Amino acid sequence: MNYRVSELDRYLVEFAQLLRTVGLKVSPSEISDATEGLTLIGLVDRDRVEAVLQATLVKNIQHIPAFKEAFRAYFASLEQKQAWQKDVAQKASQWDEQIESTRQDLRFQENELDITDEQRAVYASLPEKDKLRLRDFLEKSSKGTRSGIPVDHSYQPMVERVLRGSLEYWRKKLNEEDEPILSPGSSDGVLSEVERALREREVEVLSRDLKKISPEEWPEVIRLIRRLSQKLASQVTRRYRAARRRGALDMRLSLRRNLRYGGVLVERSYRSRRKGRLKIILLCDISGSMLKYSEFIWQFVYGLSSAVSGLQTFAFGETLIPLLGKFRKGQTFETMVKESLVVSGKEWGGGTNFAKALETLQKKFSNFISKQTLLVIVSDAQTLEGEKAAALLGEIRRHVRQVLWLNTLPERRWLETPYVKEFLPYCEMYECYTLGHLTQILSKQI
Repeated sequence: MNYRVSELDRYLVEFAQLLRTVGLKVSPSEISDATEGLTLIGLVDRDRVEAVLQATLVKNIQHIPAFKEAFRAYFASLEQKQAWQKDVAQKASQWDEQIESTRQDLRFQENELDITDEQRAVYASLPEKDKLRLRDFLEKSSKGTRSGIPVDHSYQPMVERVLRGSLEYWRKKLNEEDEPILSPGSSDGVLSEVERALREREVEVLSRDLKKISPEEWPEVIRLIRRLSQKLASQVTRRYRAARRRGALDMRLSLRRNLRYGGVLVERSYRSRRKGRLKIILLCDISGSMLKYSEFIWQFVYGLSSAVSGLQTFAFGETLIPLLGKFRKGQTFETMVKESLVVSGKEWGGGTNFAKALETLQKKFSNFISKQTLLVIVSDAQTLEGEKAAALLGEIRRHVRQVLWLNTLPERRWLETPYVKEFLPYCEMYECYTLGHLTQILSKQI
């Protein structure tokens, strides 16, 4: 890092722009502070430079991982940057070739179809067998007849509409975030490397056992949880809005069922009216090592509250602990439990008695239970009075829409727990000890 002082401003402005691109807010005054700090300490010691930039440009602890990846990439050697840039150029070239090949594949009677580059990108991303189905549809359409007369170019707009509808279905299926499928990565080698590293880090966090997340990583993980839960809440809200009218044409299902006809709408499918938005009751086990799992899962489910008609949270150990107070920003699940214990005069400790918890839920909070209710249980199923608990769960199951059990033990270990077999007839039980598990389960169940 033997940069001349006269170049310092340019480097800092470039670095600040990189930070902004990956989600950090950096003001001109903070750049000025960083300049002053680096002027004082010099640019020889890389670790000291990183410390000064982090102290002056990062305001939120949640952004530290992104800052570190940006610093690593921006201040890499020239040779490394050139290698990243070459890799980006190769990927972009390959992608351009794929898009260009679609101009030969997607034609009607030798005429190029009027579809967008984004739609071409969707086609290029499809498995080969699905590409073949679409090409087969276009070929049959090109050779089709109407009243015994071969179709001509005037039918092309209709064919394009069918193809666009099919590609829109595939776009949403391929891309869970419902965003455009674009050329892979940034055209800038450094930014592309930062984005790659952050994606890999996110994948690693999603697949890590929640109990292995260190306290230092909590802010970053909570930020990820909020983003994932907000995304799922938006998807759920869109589904409910789309289902308000009875009998509306379900284009996605229609296209899926008609792929065997090349996408032509031979069979139509219609939406059925939903029974209404879900109400969620969340029961969280707080015994032993369960507290950390309950903390993260509660944070995720709480993020869905805007998409459901009600969310009631309870903790349980020896007894049921209602957490009905208003959530305060930055408050943790553990803090809520402790405050509720103070109010109720109960103590934290002892074993787990799920039977007592369900009994109290039935007697004191039956107004929360209805056919609109999804009962979500977070527990490893290790409890006292397991047979009684299973019987009570069976009674409650008859009065709710569904019982979803998030078991924090790997499925291979369920048989080690005495009462899992007793609970299984009355619930949908899934192994759930990572954020990846949680996201997949709730996206299917809500």
